[in-house]
Amino acid sequence: MYKTNWNWKLQFSLSAIGFLYLIPSAAAYTREIINDKPPLQERPPWLQTCKRANPNENKCFRQLFEGCFPALAAGIPAIGVRSFEPLNIDQVSVSKGSGNLVLSGGFQNLIIRGPSNATVRRANLDLARRQLNFELELPRLRIKAKYNLKGNILLLPLVGSGDVAMALKNVNTAVYTKISLRNETQTGDEIIHIDEMKVSFQVGAMRIHLKNLFNGNEILAASINGFLNQNGNEVIAELRPDLEMGLADIFHGLWNNVFSKMPTKLWLI
Repeated sequence: MYKTNWNWKLQFSLSAIGFLYLIPSAAAYTREIINDKPPLQERPPWLQTCKRANPNENKCFRQLFEGCFPALAAGIPAIGVRSFEPLNIDQVSVSKGSGNLVLSGGFQNLIIRGPSNATVRRANLDLARRQLNFELELPRLRIKAKYNLKGNILLLPLVGSGDVAMALKNVNTAVYTKISLRNETQTGDEIIHIDEMKVSFQVGAMRIHLKNLFNGNEILAASINGFLNQNGNEVIAELRPDLEMGLADIFHGLWNNVFSKMPTKLWLI
């Protein structure tokens, strides 16, 4: 594998939510999701119960958390929780750059398949310390989107717009949150609210293919795609801090939408 000896210093324009600028729509998850559906009033079969005094006893909360995934993957329309298989993101904008990378443009209409195959390696709920942390392992994520990019990678120009396909293998994600206990606005029932979230992740391997680079010039396109794939780990490493900020914004809204519809009276006994 061709290895480079360069050191990328990437600077992306930061909006209020960081590297990922998510344009809200019915299909996109943002920091806070507006949802006027009523919360659950009866415990569904997929929702286990744990002891409030010690929800982590015998790995109970981990089992409860993992047991929610099939229902969340399918979506729960009655409480306004949309399916996250696939997960849809409207737009990721990239602008400005320095050093060995200069890019402007972004990605649109991202469709991410594979979140429902996550394995919960660890999940811990500490009500006294107001913490809810979990670790997920995703064997594979497949992403399809539209892109529009213009810039340079090292001395190689990158210009194009069209379809992009990406595959990420062996994605390990750790999520750390600070929570509070609040009253749901419609019923007054106690719910968990995520106040702060931090996400870290590691990717085992990445493959990417940008179609229609340089107005269809296959020779130049092959050079850029080959370069990106040969240096996939380096690319991910350089983008990690900004991507982690963006993932926190997405997960923040997604999980608050879920927990706001799951009163603690149904699963903490």
